[in-house]
Amino acid sequence: MALTASGVGSGLDISGIVNQLMTLEARPLRLLDAREASFQARLSGIGQLKSALTPLQSALNSLKTPSAFQGMRASVGDGSLASATATTSAARGSYSLEVLQIAQGQRVLTSETAAPSVSGGTLTFNFGRYEVDDSDPDNPVTSFTQTSSASVTLEPGKDTLQDLRDAINSANIGVRAQVINNGTTDQLIIAGNSEGRGSAFQMVGAAGLADFSYDGSTSATNTLTEIETAQDARIRLDGVTLTRTSNTISDAIEGVTINLLKGDPDKKTTLTIANDRAAVKTAIENLVKAYNEFNTAARQLGGYDEQTKRAGPLNGDSSLRSIQSQLRNAIGAIFTNPDGVQSLSEIGVSFNRDGSLTLNASTLDAALNDAGKNVAGLFTGADGKSGLAFSLSGVLDGILGTGGALDSRSDGINRSIKALDDQRERLGMRLEMIEKRYRAQFTALDSMLGSMQQTSNYLQQQLSNLSRMSSGNN
Repeated sequence: MALTASGVGSGLDISGIVNQLMTLEARPLRLLDAREASFQARLSGIGQLKSALTPLQSALNSLKTPSAFQGMRASVGDGSLASATATTSAARGSYSLEVLQIAQGQRVLTSETAAPSVSGGTLTFNFGRYEVDDSDPDNPVTSFTQTSSASVTLEPGKDTLQDLRDAINSANIGVRAQVINNGTTDQLIIAGNSEGRGSAFQMVGAAGLADFSYDGSTSATNTLTEIETAQDARIRLDGVTLTRTSNTISDAIEGVTINLLKGDPDKKTTLTIANDRAAVKTAIENLVKAYNEFNTAARQLGGYDEQTKRAGPLNGDSSLRSIQSQLRNAIGAIFTNPDGVQSLSEIGVSFNRDGSLTLNASTLDAALNDAGKNVAGLFTGADGKSGLAFSLSGVLDGILGTGGALDSRSDGINRSIKALDDQRERLGMRLEMIEKRYRAQFTALDSMLGSMQQTSNYLQQQLSNLSRMSSGNN
């Protein structure tokens, strides 16, 4: 910007005068700024509208598949004995359940009073199962049937239970070991990694590990104590005794998985398989909640506050009115669903005067529990016709999707802002030229006034001289 100064000829305040004139000339520029602020507010309003509609789209995704309405749940009366889960393939029913024993692996423990001798040697594990012949109840005979074996070697110089523990765990042969201190001495616990009767083992120690031999079929030479016996799970389901190698039983009842927690042959409980309406009820509640949040946002963005005398950024916006109308029509529509409910109002969802939705929980529960209502058909469709979830989702895709209504509205606003930027640039150039002209004009005026002032001073001086000369002649 060129340097400027106040008038030097007449003392005229050129800068002050030009600045005041330019303030008036710049009014169109301020109007452009106000219009851009309005457009930016609308652009922000479009973003808020998108944020309010996205949860509504997400809520619909949970209602598009028939399986969402076919959920089943399994429950056990005594939760300390077992738990259960069910898939959609499970059938409703009730079963008596007794957990006679749970599956477990074998565990053995060294002496609680004196730690065994440890030094370099080999410890062989024979895996298999123990069989008990109790044909003679007074003299039962236990035998072991071996299926595989593996060995652990402790190197010379290793002479602690911790060394042996590390060697067993590093070998990764199907058993694990840990050392505990009982307050008097260290004890080594060796446990099988698997459950079931077939996961039992014998131990044969050699050289420096001779004290670790164990045979569950005899107690004569054992220095280790068995604290858990390898055994299968046994349950009685509706009077039928079942044996499994795991505490997770998924092949007894189709679509049901039973997880055994504790064996207690003296207790009987009930396993119940029933329809699970909680998930779909929650999904419908979320749909209503998401729509109401959108409705609140839309009313604020497009409304007018009488108290503050301020309008929302999308007040009067045709796109907002169109979106509100499309969604209301989609939600209030009647859908093809022979012999079932055909509208949301039939399951307890209705419009309020302010455009929000109200959900009657009792009506919804009754509809979900009545198979004849076929609530799934209302949302997912029937007879080849799309249901509410797909219809409303399609409307939202047209609003939120790329090139949709909100994208188009945002593009239009951005084009308007770009046009304002172009106008502002042209106006800025015009104002610069006007300011230069004003300064040139007032500088010329200042020079002219200065010249006139000098002429006036000269004439006054001459007149004063003439007056003095006339006085002297008298």
